[in-house]
Amino acid sequence: MLLLALSDAHIPDRSIDLPSKFKKLLNVPNKIGQVVLLGNCTRSYQFLKFVNEVSSNVVIVRGEFDNATIRTVQNVKEEIPMNTIIKQGDFKIGCCNGYTLVPKSDPLSLLILARQLDVDIMLWGGTHSVEAYTLEGKFFINPGSCTGAFSTDWPLQDDALQGEGSPSAKLNGAATAPQPTEGEAGDENGLQQELSTSSRTPREAEARVLGSPNNRRELEGGAADVEAEENSEDDEEVDEVDINGGCIPSFCLLDISGSTCTLYIYTFVSGEVKVDKVVYKKD
Repeated sequence: MLLLALSDAHIPDRSIDLPSKFKKLLNVPNKIGQVVLLGNCTRSYQFLKFVNEVSSNVVIVRGEFDNATIRTVQNVKEEIPMNTIIKQGDFKIGCCNGYTLVPKSDPLSLLILARQLDVDIMLWGGTHSVEAYTLEGKFFINPGSCTGAFSTDWPLQDDALQGEGSPSAKLNGAATAPQPTEGEAGDENGLQQELSTSSRTPREAEARVLGSPNNRRELEGGAADVEAEENSEDDEEVDEVDINGGCIPSFCLLDISGSTCTLYIYTFVSGEVKVDKVVYKKD
């Protein structure tokens, strides 16, 4: 059973559409059994139409920029829940958008919600950055923004990302990634990259997936260069990627079989689709 997790499309407010290569990969009939929209994905009819073409089984939870209700195919308004639970294989999967938590998207707050919902896997959105980690035996997944829409949240500093108390990310490499259908993915066949099995904090896992952040300061020039930089009166130019939380389009595909969940993380970097893999087994 393939479960597609999308979040934070922000169409048409902050983005126009999914990357074309994402659409080609996902436009494979009868392959994906269910789609979960983890907030801020309901403002575009064309986007929702495409999602329904990927799978007719669509689950939606509300983001901070979604309306409280949505019109169904029968032209009936239905309330969008703040969180919900779905079942696949031996797993109970919780779904929410991180803005409902205090602090927002905090790992311990997510753990409390996962306990309240009594779920094995927690899917959430709102940060626009890919995250995948385990905490107290539960698996937490954030697919990031499927369009690479900018985030208005202030970026976390490096020292905050590695603070004490952060849950370790136990990312176990899977064997293979799903291959794109012939003629639809072009040169995407060489994208298999296995994740390291070493322990990382959630944000360190994100850095592994998305590449080294551009805003990490290099100190190779020595103390003199650092002092000169601090004394400079010129405004430092900050890359747009550093401000808006990445702007890297991404989504997650969960292949669930019994008590094993194989997570495929798709990111669109420098015009190419890259795939990482994580395996989570229920105890």
